[in-house]
Amino acid sequence: MNLMLILIPTALILLSQFYVNHTYKKYSMVDIKSKYSGKDVTQKILEKNNIKNVKIKKISGALTDHFNPKTGEINLSEDIYNDSSVASVAVAAHECGHVIQHKEKYFFIILRSMLVPIVNISSKLGYIILIIGFLSSVLDLALIGLILMCFALLFQLVTLPTEFNASKRAIDELLSLNIITNQEKPMVKKMLLSAALTYVASFFANILEMLRLFLAIRNND
Repeated sequence: MNLMLILIPTALILLSQFYVNHTYKKYSMVDIKSKYSGKDVTQKILEKNNIKNVKIKKISGALTDHFNPKTGEINLSEDIYNDSSVASVAVAAHECGHVIQHKEKYFFIILRSMLVPIVNISSKLGYIILIIGFLSSVLDLALIGLILMCFALLFQLVTLPTEFNASKRAIDELLSLNIITNQEKPMVKKMLLSAALTYVASFFANILEMLRLFLAIRNND
């Protein structure tokens, strides 16, 4: 059982990463008919939604794209920024989806932002308490540490609707601006779904890891 609770989470993470990388590679080689780059898409979506205080920045790496609400920057990796592929416009539009969520004060994005400092503290503190509990054989203390670590699960759970909603917004924006056609829509959806599944896999992998630690505490009781 313990071995399975190690292997299954690892497999989930590896499979999700393989799938998103495979899908990204596939759709990064398919250009959209409108020929808009990731940067162009971002600018158009921001303009359409009258968002003027967000900057677009090119960064290094692959699939390192993200929106930073603190700095007001959409960070696009070089290929996403420059290319006019299905993968590029999908990822760029998805990050714009997060910007629109913040503008409209979407419930789950606000809740996730509120949870960030709590999770950062509880995860680190929980891990330390868990280790101390195991080393000192005070299993009630270890259980408290595990409970604190489980706040990360809540954060991941809140992240899921946030990511799926951003993807839905992305597709709606791309279609309304005629950046993609109805024939290209299924490819964009597959690209966005593959990225979202990494969050789903991470969530379930973390659940199994928490279960493994709980069983370890119980078996040592």
